[in-house]
Amino acid sequence: MATHYRLSNPRSLSRVLTVLGAALLTIAATGPAAEPDDQQPQNPPADAPVKRFTEEVTIVAPPIVESDRVTSFATQITSISARQVDDLGAGELANALRRMPGVTISRYGLVGSYGGGDGGAVYVRGQGSGRPGAEIGIMIDGIPRFAGVWTHPLLDTLSTDTAERIDVYKSAQPVLLGTMAFAGVNLLPKAATQEGMSTRVMGSFGQHATSAVLVEHGARHGALDYYLTASQRLSDGQRENAGGRVRTLYGRLGYEIARGTNLSLQVHSNDAWADDPGRVDAPATGVVPRFGVKDTLSIVTLTRQHGNHTGSLKLYHDNGSIDWLQWDAGQRHAFTTLTDFSSYGLHLQENLRLGDRTELVVGFDHDTHGGSTTERRPTSTFVFSELMLHNNAGYAMVARTFGTATEITPSIGVRYTDSADFGGHWGGQAGLVVRRGGTELHANLAQAFNLPGVYTAVMYSMWNRGDTWKNLEAERLDHAELGISQRLSNSTRAQLTVFRDRVNDALRFVPPPPPPPMFANLGDFTIRGAEASLSIAPSQSVAVFAGATYLDPSPTDVPNAPKWSLVSGLSCLPIEHVRLSLDAEWVDTQAVLNPRYATSQTRIDSYFLLNLKAGYRLPFGSRAAAELYVAGENLTGSKYEYRPGYPAPGRVLSAGVELWF
Repeated sequence: MATHYRLSNPRSLSRVLTVLGAALLTIAATGPAAEPDDQQPQNPPADAPVKRFTEEVTIVAPPIVESDRVTSFATQITSISARQVDDLGAGELANALRRMPGVTISRYGLVGSYGGGDGGAVYVRGQGSGRPGAEIGIMIDGIPRFAGVWTHPLLDTLSTDTAERIDVYKSAQPVLLGTMAFAGVNLLPKAATQEGMSTRVMGSFGQHATSAVLVEHGARHGALDYYLTASQRLSDGQRENAGGRVRTLYGRLGYEIARGTNLSLQVHSNDAWADDPGRVDAPATGVVPRFGVKDTLSIVTLTRQHGNHTGSLKLYHDNGSIDWLQWDAGQRHAFTTLTDFSSYGLHLQENLRLGDRTELVVGFDHDTHGGSTTERRPTSTFVFSELMLHNNAGYAMVARTFGTATEITPSIGVRYTDSADFGGHWGGQAGLVVRRGGTELHANLAQAFNLPGVYTAVMYSMWNRGDTWKNLEAERLDHAELGISQRLSNSTRAQLTVFRDRVNDALRFVPPPPPPPMFANLGDFTIRGAEASLSIAPSQSVAVFAGATYLDPSPTDVPNAPKWSLVSGLSCLPIEHVRLSLDAEWVDTQAVLNPRYATSQTRIDSYFLLNLKAGYRLPFGSRAAAELYVAGENLTGSKYEYRPGYPAPGRVLSAGVELWF
């Protein structure tokens, strides 16, 4: 049996992080990076904080997405900035991403996510449906964020209020991200990047007693910077027992030790709950099921930049708890599942530009995650003692550019992950980017894997199967992609991507007979698809976006993979001080049941949503402003649902005010 090691006291680990941060500060101060050559181009770190938009509103933000770019390693990244989040009125991650081409969601109410599955989840091109566990990695500043026992993200611990930018990787990322990387979402936190200080206050109120309050303040004074955010979102829900509340606190403290060397500490804290109103056609329950989560993530980051070389070291610790009240319809009694989860580790990365033609990325990750869980029923108690899983991984990627008028950039990368309980696993990818004038072609191939999580050990313990969970294999994905982007003019860009994802050995539940139940690597499916988008900005006061995604899953009942999904958006300044943001989406019929357990699928109907936000800005001098706004979701009053028997909100109106100074 593998030997497990851990720091049993979270406070001890917090002290270790503090000491390590102080040690890094001492090392950097005694041996600062060499002064960069002012004649060489300065390339900011890939994870450098994004500058806030501080100009007076004379140029509208692109609607729905900020950018869609291809890296030197042929990876396509679609980004949403804080401006899009504000314009969309998207107070939560699911709301921010559901308008993006290729992304679908599930949820029960207006505020809060009930668990990490049907009641609140994000799916990318048909990936991410398996619960417990997850094939999609969701991160904060590159650090994986998930419940260590159940191995899937909880959206209420991923606040858009703290994000300056959200990057979405719609293809597999086996080298940089490792396991849980059939797709990826990375929230880049806010930071003060300009000298001086700024403050923002927002408050809104709408139907169903839905309210939101946000206060954020940041400043930079020479080498020192800090950023603070506090927010709360609250709602009674669109139907009885569909309420939720999400509270978020975020703080960042940074210091430039020497030119090109920076040290920072981030702390993200969340306290949330959401209720399950139940199916409208189901009998009443004895209690209202409620999912509550509390979580705190701390990240210490040291970055060093010298000329074209950039390096970073991140130490992190995530600690949380889940209090889940449920109703057993068969036994007619309530029961509670209490989970304590944690994760910690370090991520080391070096990004080297050799001349101006070769880029090399090398790194090492150590990640530990797990925890304990207890199920309390009136008749019995099940206790699963703490289990921590450990992964060590090294990776390298290299890209080389050839040509001048026509640039050709081939790339290749590989990652090896050594799991203490599941052995060694390889992942890799290769890519090609061709650029000429306003035309860009990219192609990539990837082989990714997704390791079983602590949840398999929990379930096997419940089923009295001992340590046989260690015999399970990793889920695997083979990805192929080809895309073209064409800039038709300075204001118009069109893009088309075709792809194929083949998943093998996906974990599936095998019920008796014979008893006891088990998981097995039985799932196989293929998703072929295409995605197109068009961005137009005919003037500084008008911007338009349209996108379409086509998915062809085999078998046809792959969940959360609608055949067609269409999105469009318009941002404009029709008259002075007035800003309008309009978006619409149409999603085709789709299967929705969790594939881990489903033996047959249920489908939901197609739906259309139209949303609008209109604001009137009042400037006060050169730095202060106020904006009064009204917003409406589902203006046409469409009747739809994300899960069978759970009618989604109808028309929802709200109004609010924002202050900047």
